[in-house]
Amino acid sequence: MSAGVAISGAGAVSALGDGCAALAAALAAGRDGIREIRRFKVDEFATRVAALYPGWDDLRLEPGGPPGPVSAIALAVAAAREAWEDAKLGSAGYRPRRVAVVLGTCFGEHFERFSELAGAVAAAVGARGPCITVSTACSSSTSAIGIARDLVERGTADAALAGGADVLTREVFAGFHALGALSVQKCAPFGEPPGTTLGEGAGFVAVELASAARARGVAPLALVLGHGLSCDAFHDTAPDPSGAGVARAIRAALEDAGLGPDEVDHVSAHGTGTESNDRAESRGLRAALGERADAIPVSATKSFLGHAQGAAGVLELISALLCAREGTVPPTLRCERRRPGAVADPVSAARPRAHAVERLLKVSAAFGGANSALVIGRSGAPRASGPRREVYAAGLGSVSPAGLEIDPLLRARSTPGRIAGRVGDFDLARAIRTAPPRDLDPSTRFLAAAAGLALADAGISVRGAARDRAGLFTGISRVPSASTTETIRSIERRGITGIAVGPFCGIILNAPAGRCAKLFALRGPLLALSAGRGSGLLSIIWAAEHLAFRRDADLIVAAGLDELPVEGARPDQAEGAAAIALTAGGGPTRSGVRLEGWAIAGPGELEAAAAEALDGRPSEGAFTDGGPGLSLQALAGPAPMGTWDVGGLLDAESTASAVAFVLAVAAIRRGLARRLLVLAGGNSLSCAVAIAAQERT
Repeated sequence: MSAGVAISGAGAVSALGDGCAALAAALAAGRDGIREIRRFKVDEFATRVAALYPGWDDLRLEPGGPPGPVSAIALAVAAAREAWEDAKLGSAGYRPRRVAVVLGTCFGEHFERFSELAGAVAAAVGARGPCITVSTACSSSTSAIGIARDLVERGTADAALAGGADVLTREVFAGFHALGALSVQKCAPFGEPPGTTLGEGAGFVAVELASAARARGVAPLALVLGHGLSCDAFHDTAPDPSGAGVARAIRAALEDAGLGPDEVDHVSAHGTGTESNDRAESRGLRAALGERADAIPVSATKSFLGHAQGAAGVLELISALLCAREGTVPPTLRCERRRPGAVADPVSAARPRAHAVERLLKVSAAFGGANSALVIGRSGAPRASGPRREVYAAGLGSVSPAGLEIDPLLRARSTPGRIAGRVGDFDLARAIRTAPPRDLDPSTRFLAAAAGLALADAGISVRGAARDRAGLFTGISRVPSASTTETIRSIERRGITGIAVGPFCGIILNAPAGRCAKLFALRGPLLALSAGRGSGLLSIIWAAEHLAFRRDADLIVAAGLDELPVEGARPDQAEGAAAIALTAGGGPTRSGVRLEGWAIAGPGELEAAAAEALDGRPSEGAFTDGGPGLSLQALAGPAPMGTWDVGGLLDAESTASAVAFVLAVAAIRRGLARRLLVLAGGNSLSCAVAIAAQERT
């Protein structure tokens, strides 16, 4: 196996049991993990089967009662420890602060503790590098692996544990049932009858340089060759029926890998089993791979694992890698009657099929139109990423209790007290040129207004083919509160089968981003990232990374977003959103502000991140989100503007760091400084961005 970033170990906990050995044995035997649900009451539902973790089969959870030991953290830690041991990372000699964790999840720990879930994995293995949670619904863990590859390839981390975890709750089961997505029988992806089967589990892979793994005697499972993202910008839950979004993600992954469609030997499909998803995915594969799509095997291992939600992508990838090691591809169970329009070869069989796999394509799709694809190979030349593109802050937008736009925040600096409380009523049409829908939840309204203002400030109107090259990255720490409250109240009023579908679809971290992308027809890369404090600046940095080193997007709106709880908010807390339109590839912008450098490090490493972002350049001041302070004098000489703690102005966990960036850009625009540093830190990571005025020519 040649040089590159490799998967050097794997760990899995699923409906098929504990560990990769149990997963491999079940695949080889053609034995699925789908069975009748006994853990919670399902008498009211039309279907009673799911793929549940067998270690909890003896539990009997009461409606509305405590979840007991049913914990996404427990599954995640078990899978992560196996991957750690399988890769022998304990003997690698990596410094703990150089080991990252990237975790994907739909629902966190029972709809809470998203960033804390990644932190628990890090604590379990002693990793102290950046902890990033990805929550793009069912494509979360696929995207997590792509982000981990980038962290290692860019030198931000020496190694990373990447994967996902989710447990199946009665509320999630009820929500999917109300959507009409569940099969009464065990699911039959690409076959009859249509419908999906829900599941749960956790999977992790160890990601590091292949050369480092081999040096300590570990044979990598595969190389991570490419990663692609896209957004359907079509519907909250249904995929774009044309499959165009899936095709864009696949093309981006192949371009990132430097490969053509004819070099793919196997596809690990999303393959939920629903009519709409299977049809769209089949069309997307044909659009991206051409005739090759009907000539290669396409496996759907949800027929074994059920739909493991945020862990689906990584568990399906591990399944494909375990089979590839034996010279086979996984079968798609119960696909004897292939649906019209489905992929030509869904590997309809009861056992794995002999087939040599040199390069594998993993496809995932999700609520909110979030598509993700990985290209995995047994070999490959080191990637040539091309020259780094300049990235510019082209437009700014803000929504806060102080009002819309930036001036209220700038004025607040000179007045005592905090900006706190809820965002007041505002006319969304001020920010969106088309007539906005009237039924948007608060989180979507905040994000849409901030994004619209940022695009207007940049003078950008996204039209035509440019929509495919325009994306949205959002930093968000908690599920939208109003949607959560409406979901709970609908169950209280009408019972579990009367769960309100619209609000249920809004209690995923990427729901506001997906709805906002649809409003603006942003069909490029989509991500929702969570790291607690600093999430907003993390989204800005990752958008800058994408624009600088890839060629599939020219515009990404990056934002921080917070919505206060419907009940129980502290009086000093604030809600709102701040957005930045970042551009690349088009030369300097009228805003006159360029991103010079950026860095991500582990928690408590703010000074190291700042030094890397500045790279020896002097800074005239710093804007922070209230994280740990640092001495600018020690780092970069005199700082005339000093340090402005935006967290002291606005206590909004994800948004404060994005506001700090917005205010720093505004300060440079107004000639108050030529170069500034923006900092954010918390329990998950440390972030720093250096920005500077454009050189006059």
